[in-house]
Amino acid sequence: MTSRVRPAWLALAGLLALALALRLWNIDHNLPFVYNADEELHFVPKAVDMLGGSLNPGYFENPPALTYLLLVLYKLGLAGGDLRDRFAEDPRSAFLTARVAVALIGTLVVALVYWAGSRFADRRAGIVGAAIMAVAFLPVFYSKHALNDTVAMAPVAVGLVGCLLAYRRGRPQDWALAGAAIGVGTATKYTAGAMLVTLLAAAALRVYDDRAQLRSVLVGLVIGGAAFAAAFAILNPFAILHPGEARSQISGQSAQASTAKLGQKDELGWWYYLKTLTWGLGWAPLVAAIGGAVVMLRRDWRLAVLLIAFPLVLWLYMGAQTRHFGRWLMPVYPALCVLAGIAAAWVVDRVRWRPAVLTGLLAVVLCVQGVAASVHIDRVLGREDTRTLARAWIEANVPQGAGIVVEPFVPGAWLELDATRSFRRFPVERPFQAYEKRLRPRMVREYVRDGYCWVVVGSHQKDRGLAAGLGNARRYYRALDRASDDVVVFSPYRKGADPVDFSYDFSFNFLPRAFERPGPVIEIHHLRGCR
Repeated sequence: MTSRVRPAWLALAGLLALALALRLWNIDHNLPFVYNADEELHFVPKAVDMLGGSLNPGYFENPPALTYLLLVLYKLGLAGGDLRDRFAEDPRSAFLTARVAVALIGTLVVALVYWAGSRFADRRAGIVGAAIMAVAFLPVFYSKHALNDTVAMAPVAVGLVGCLLAYRRGRPQDWALAGAAIGVGTATKYTAGAMLVTLLAAAALRVYDDRAQLRSVLVGLVIGGAAFAAAFAILNPFAILHPGEARSQISGQSAQASTAKLGQKDELGWWYYLKTLTWGLGWAPLVAAIGGAVVMLRRDWRLAVLLIAFPLVLWLYMGAQTRHFGRWLMPVYPALCVLAGIAAAWVVDRVRWRPAVLTGLLAVVLCVQGVAASVHIDRVLGREDTRTLARAWIEANVPQGAGIVVEPFVPGAWLELDATRSFRRFPVERPFQAYEKRLRPRMVREYVRDGYCWVVVGSHQKDRGLAAGLGNARRYYRALDRASDDVVVFSPYRKGADPVDFSYDFSFNFLPRAFERPGPVIEIHHLRGCR
């Protein structure tokens, strides 16, 4: 190893250690309760169900690559024995194992960004890009949850390098690598399939440079397509075996994305996603990524196309949808980090002052916002969730067997995990939107009549109805306030902080500094004259 290589490897090792620390810090937050609805309902419980013998997840709204990975880990006993039998009573080990696996993959993404940056430019670009990925808020936050957003970035980063190699060298293994990586990404998160445009761009650019390569490029595309299909089929086989069921569920999921969530702000999707990059990735990294794109367009527009094509296509597609979440754009983060690293390397070349020191200083500047946000969320997640505090209060203060109404902002087993306590639960069912639309003021009188004397309200549920302007929901909550003789409130905000307006990002990822603990504002009402 040369003296020039050694500092880069040492810097990368330090970044990986930092990335892993940020991702593992308080990774057991809230367990055994899982308050993220997608984490609670999707990959982990599906993998646990499959321990019964069938490899068919029976679920295609999200592709099953992560589910199969968790199944392998559970089969190996990494979550302990008899997991399927004890999961309902104690899901802690299953979710903790899954979260650690996602955190490790999230750390791997940092190394893959370094690899991609080094291939597209040089080690300096790789180091700066890896540093941004190590600390950026959304990659850190969703590395603490058993979800597929972070996991999908790994094959996307590999696919990015594969497409570069396919363009530059055009060897069969390069096309195979690119196609297989995109196939794995698509089997992890369907929107990663948009990266096929980068593979097509690599082919078109190779023919543009040398038309004599047309035949070999066509062969390469066949190889890449076959590798894509094989990887996708291996990791999502029942979508091939049961195409009707898969198509129906995927179409249903797509239809949901084309309808706004109740209470979601009416905002142009393309603008919304650009704004999410200012806090999910960071203002300085976003500006640097734009600068890196300009640098690459002037230096080698072909490589610029390979880096920009996928982020642009996914941004255009996601922005055209009606339903928006910041994490849905995370697959483009590896390319944006590489572009930001290229901009930093360009500045170093122009300034010509102690390159290693200047590279480090630029990395620090680009990472300040991400470090601050990630440390903030790590500290917030280390404190008890308001839902956990409210549950403890209920167990200590609500009589055994009392009638209680709990809005569907908590897991179904929220009050059932303690076998020593039982309550008479009012039948409330998800989905969340339907609940708000069904609310009527007369329901409060029915609670009193039937002896459901305690009503638990969560702002995650309440605020979506109020933000949507549902008159029935507004009248219901007013009637509830008038009928209550006592209200206990648990707030996630630090003393003196203004409440955060309802948002499908900030209300659930707790990024605003007003949060001192996770969770919604919870009100526990006791109804007057109710027995």
